[in-house]
Amino acid sequence: MDLKGFAEGGIASIIAGASTHSLDLIETRVMNMKVKPGVEPPYKGALDRAMKTIKAEGPMALYKGFIPTISRQGPFTVVLFVTLEQVRRLLKDF
Repeated sequence: MDLKGFAEGGIASIIAGASTHSLDLIETRVMNMKVKPGVEPPYKGALDRAMKTIKAEGPMALYKGFIPTISRQGPFTVVLFVTLEQVRRLLKDF
């Protein structure tokens, strides 16, 4: 086994985590907001929540929990790419 699948999986997990983590964080916060009957919700939507988060906590707040996300996605993606590489090698012989 060469390290191509390992490197591809590692890079793919970092890119996927960096591109989706902030959106997932905002979605989770919007879904968890407390809405009381007869009272206006604290956020009008995802964009409003993102702007208020950035204003209150700074832009890096959108990446809270990024390391655990990569730690979870990384091994899965590496195994996926290494397996895909081996399956392609096997199917190439048929």
